[in-house]
Amino acid sequence: MYEANKNLGQNFLLDYEIAQKLIDLLEINTGEVVVEIGAGLGALTEQLAKKMDSMDFTAYALEIDSRFIPKLESMFVDREKLFIEDADVLSWLPEFETDKPLRILGALPFYITSPILHATVKMHTPPKSAVFVVQKEVGEKISSKVPDASYLSTFVQTFFEVTYVDEISRKLFDPQPNVDGAIIVLKLLEDYPSDIDKEKYEGFLHRAFSNPRKMLNKAFAAEDLERGGIDPSLRAEAVPVEKWVSFFRFFSSAGSDKK
Repeated sequence: MYEANKNLGQNFLLDYEIAQKLIDLLEINTGEVVVEIGAGLGALTEQLAKKMDSMDFTAYALEIDSRFIPKLESMFVDREKLFIEDADVLSWLPEFETDKPLRILGALPFYITSPILHATVKMHTPPKSAVFVVQKEVGEKISSKVPDASYLSTFVQTFFEVTYVDEISRKLFDPQPNVDGAIIVLKLLEDYPSDIDKEKYEGFLHRAFSNPRKMLNKAFAAEDLERGGIDPSLRAEAVPVEKWVSFFRFFSSAGSDKK
C-alpha cells in the first residue's frame, strides 16, 4: 500500500458510492472531454472508466505523484480514450485546450483548493461543469451569497452557478484529515461575462475585498462607486455579483487605475 505524501496534501477518497455520485453530478454527455484532478489510487478514475462502457467520451486523469503513474497506467491500459497524465494540475490546466465540451472533477488537496479553482475559472476553455470535493468550510465559503459573500465566492460565481451538495465525513478519507469534506458543483453560466479580462477582474476583486468589514469607500473613491452604481457605504460582502461585473466594466472603461 502506498503511504500518503503529506507535502502533497494527500487524503484519498476511497468510497465508491461517493465516487459514483460525483460522476453522476458531472452530467457527462457523449463526445465530451473529462479531466480528473488527482487520480491517486484510482478509485474515482475506475468509476469514470466504467462510465465509458455506456458512453463514448475522452478522459484525462492527472496525478502529480509519480509513484502512482505505473499503477494507474496498468489499471486502465485497455481504455484507449483514458489518458493518465503525470502532471501538476496548476501547470497543466492553463495550457489545456479543447474544442469539445469540457467537464472537470476531483477530490482536491485541501491546501491548494483556491489555486485550483482560480486555474479552473481562468482556463481558455471554461468547463461546462465541475464537481469537486473540498474542505467543508471552503465549500460553504464558495457557495455563499450576499450578505455573506466573499472574494472567492464572488470570483467563482461571476462565471459559474455554485451548489453546495453534501457534506462528506472525514472518516471516508485515508489518511483521515482533521476536517470534514463537502461536494460542490459548478455549472457554467449561459450568460457568463466572456468579454472581461479575468486577470484584471481578479485583481479588482482582491482590492474590493481587501478590507471586507470596512465600507467600500475605503477601497475605491466614493465618486467612482456612485457613478458605477454602488452605494459607497456598503461592505464588499453585501454587493451582488452582477453589480461587481457592472462596476468592473465601468471602472475599466473609465481608465480608473486609481490607488
